[in-house]
Order: sequence, then C-alpha cells, then structure tokens
Amino acid sequence: MVIKDNNLKQVFNKHYQSLVLYANRFLFLKDECEDLVQDVFVNLLEMEKTFPNDISLKVYLYKIVRNKCLNVIKHNKVKTKYAENAIHLIEDDNLFLKQMVEQEIVYQLYNAIEILPKRKKEIIKLSLRGYKNLEIAEELDIKIQTVKTLKSQSYKILREQFSELKTLIYFLLA
Repeated sequence: MVIKDNNLKQVFNKHYQSLVLYANRFLFLKDECEDLVQDVFVNLLEMEKTFPNDISLKVYLYKIVRNKCLNVIKHNKVKTKYAENAIHLIEDDNLFLKQMVEQEIVYQLYNAIEILPKRKKEIIKLSLRGYKNLEIAEELDIKIQTVKTLKSQSYKILREQFSELKTLIYFLLA
C-alpha cells in the first residue's frame, strides 16, 4: 500500500484519533498531540512509503508518534533546564550588577569607537570582528604598517577615554 493524496484521507480518518490519544499518554497538551500527529501524516504523504498491509502501516504510525513524543519530551527537558538556569541568573544580584556594568562598558566602547576618525574606526571594528592585521590591510587596501600604527593610536585614544571609567568599574565589581 502506497500512501498518496487519494487514500491519505482514509488513513488519516481511520488512525488520527487513536494516534492523538496515544501521544496524549506522553504529552499532556492535547493541541500539542494533535499537531504532532498531523505532522506525522504530512511526513507520511511526503515520503510516499510503501506498506505491505494495514498492520505494518499502523505499527509504523505508532512508532513515529512515539519517537516524535520522545523528541518533544527531550526538547522540553532542555527548555526546562535552560529556564531554570535563566531564573537562577536573573535572581543573582551580583551577576545582575556585573552584567549591567559589562553592558554599559560595551555601550560606552562602541560610542567611543564611533567618535574615532573614519579609517581608525574601520580598523577597530574589523579588529573586533576577529580580523588579523594582514586581513584588515587587505580589506581596506592599505599597508600592514599603516594598520598597526592606526590601531595603536586608536587603542591609545580609547584607553584615555576609559581611564576614568576604569576606577569606577573596579569599585563597582569589588
């Protein structure tokens, strides 16, 4: 038996409810079970798999539903673990303060970079993206020594702008 458009409706009507009930043994949300079983039938249609008889089709459908339920459970377990970690991180006041300071530093850094002259700004942005000096030189069609010099000058400017902020950061994180 090959599942095609014309007989999929019959197969669907015959097995849909029992497969939803079966999925509901593992998953508690009926909507989730219904969606899962509908996906099984969509996949069945796309595969055009051949079955020797109705029993082998039924066994196949139940196995696929079981496997999809298992995947959903595993995925939910990962989501739950992630949510628990996120709650822990949100509730940690020290971590909150550290994240707030880090975000503010990043914001200030990018503002400081925007103030740099055009070529220095380009070099620093490429450097922050992980480009090496040679790659920056090739990208901007300039000499590698020019990249090194402008990069050094840019870092000096940025250090000067952040020298006052360094003391404040030290006290906030201590």
